[in-house]
Amino acid sequence: MSSEFFIMPRNQSVKVKNIIETVVSQKLPLNVGLFFEKYIIWYKENDRKKCGIGKQISLLRKDGKLSVPSHLIPLTLYENYRGRFENVIDSLENLNYKAKRLELKPRWRLAINLGAASVYETFLLLHRNYAVPIIPGSAVKGVAHHYAKKYEKLSENEIAKMFGTQNIKGEVIFFDALPIIDRNQDFIVLDVMNVHYRDYYEKGEVPGDWMNPNPIFFLTVEGIKFRFTVASKDEKMAEKAIELLKEALLTTGIGAKTSAGYGYFE
Repeated sequence: MSSEFFIMPRNQSVKVKNIIETVVSQKLPLNVGLFFEKYIIWYKENDRKKCGIGKQISLLRKDGKLSVPSHLIPLTLYENYRGRFENVIDSLENLNYKAKRLELKPRWRLAINLGAASVYETFLLLHRNYAVPIIPGSAVKGVAHHYAKKYEKLSENEIAKMFGTQNIKGEVIFFDALPIIDRNQDFIVLDVMNVHYRDYYEKGEVPGDWMNPNPIFFLTVEGIKFRFTVASKDEKMAEKAIELLKEALLTTGIGAKTSAGYGYFE
């Protein structure tokens, strides 16, 4: 484990909360992905036991802002990782692959993997080691494939050649999209969707204004660019793939809640 992370001495028995408060007060890097996934803050509300991401964020900062402080994320380690990733792409180019890159920024907010299994019933995909938001290559490939079939009207042979099928290997590689991060910018922010008629959805009761709204908090990403990368030994195919991907991200979006304006790029 890198010395840039705060490590609890084995010979000390200290409450996790005190450890986290020490990390925050000393502005040491913290794997916020593991923090949100493994350290859950429970509280009581109307005699019901609940957990909340808002409570989690309040432990990370005391100024009332609804975002994860960027200084807690080990950005130096992440930048080293991104450099190694670019070295891998360069190595592929030395093997006669043609790589195409694209940098885009969300118009507003981005919610990736919102429906994944989580104690909060919501989720945000963060890199397991570096705790930065990423867009997995499978999602990148999926949105380009959907756009190609629905809007570009490519032939089945063209789609199979580019994306592959169960029996054919696609000729284009779609990599994870990695963020380009400004160290002075908080980019993981708290958001909320407010379910007004929970009893209607859960119990089938007649909806009405007498029902209590049920706010559900979730994490989103805003304000940072992502670099998308594809590669193929066929340069024209790589160019076509990055073109399809760009149009898909601009016009159909990626991730959850695109119907509400999330996930569109500019």
